[in-house]
Amino acid sequence: MTPSPRILTVVGARPQFIKSVAVTRALARRHFGQWLVHAGQHPDDHMGSAFLSELGVSAPDARLHPSQDSRSKRMADMLAGLSDEVVRIAPAAVVVYGDTDATVAGALAAHHNGVPLVHVEAGLRSGDRAMPEEHNRIMADSLSDLLCTTGPSATAQLVSEGVESGRIIEVGDVMLDVALDVARDLSFRRPEGWPRPGRPVMVVTLHRPATVDDPARLRGALSAIETWRASSNGTVVFPVHPRTRSRMDEHGIPMPQGIAHCDPLGYIDMQAALHHADLVLTDSGGLQKEAWFQGTPGVVLRDTTEWRELVDFGASLLFDPARLIDEHGPTALADLLSQERHLVPVENSGLFGGGAAAGRVVDGLMRFLG
Repeated sequence: MTPSPRILTVVGARPQFIKSVAVTRALARRHFGQWLVHAGQHPDDHMGSAFLSELGVSAPDARLHPSQDSRSKRMADMLAGLSDEVVRIAPAAVVVYGDTDATVAGALAAHHNGVPLVHVEAGLRSGDRAMPEEHNRIMADSLSDLLCTTGPSATAQLVSEGVESGRIIEVGDVMLDVALDVARDLSFRRPEGWPRPGRPVMVVTLHRPATVDDPARLRGALSAIETWRASSNGTVVFPVHPRTRSRMDEHGIPMPQGIAHCDPLGYIDMQAALHHADLVLTDSGGLQKEAWFQGTPGVVLRDTTEWRELVDFGASLLFDPARLIDEHGPTALADLLSQERHLVPVENSGLFGGGAAAGRVVDGLMRFLG
């Protein structure tokens, strides 16, 4: 007999769908019911719910269709829709992930309706208050009753902010759980059209407003990519985010010749691309981790990161996107991309929970709910 829903889980953007897979499986093993709500922050299924079916998890139980006219309208619609779901389902707790607008909408819906809130990936801070994600993290943490952290630095951050230690559980990273689960099958899998062996391959993803909304920075990033390709005789694989494609069209920015560009990849194909690549260039928070999980070094187009551990041991190198508008900025980025690096394997790092984070999240839920 299917258990009655007890946990309402909010997802709305690519990373959250992936994170939810690990916890959904762990909830099912412990006979928890779950009501999964797609908040609609990313309306494109290629950026969201398609990942669930690809990974063998049921589709969301409810799906919202918020306005995409502006961030404020979208947030208001998500909050209203999620609040309706919380009232209708009457869950024992609401679970939110990460740092998106859907995270904040879910946190506010739980808070407004007096339902306990669980934040998975709590305590992360980049120190960059210009990033919407930084405000979202802080707001979600301030509203949460149970805060699940990825490791000691995030735990220490919350303690320094005055969060009671009894409300914090250190679980690891649920994205690592999913990445390790698929990693064993990646050696023989390559995305369609993957370059033939023999030349270095760089995978590129760009989507943040700080990178792609400024046409000068976007042109600088593409120039750096082309410079690396020409100097290394390598191949660039560029799954183009819808936001990035829109900005390129809007500003008349052409795709450099020789770049293999495509629509966003599914989760397993993206992991395969990271696994077989020699290098990753990204402005994503999650993808810099995923690259390391698959054994590939990354350069991150940001001047700060919430994943400080990756910078500390060289899995990620930072490059300030503001430099891309300088005359020599694209060349400097291309030079950084060309640096040879050797990574500490994830299994030897002692970081992020070793693939058992989701079970610890559910253990914490069980203790919290009594």
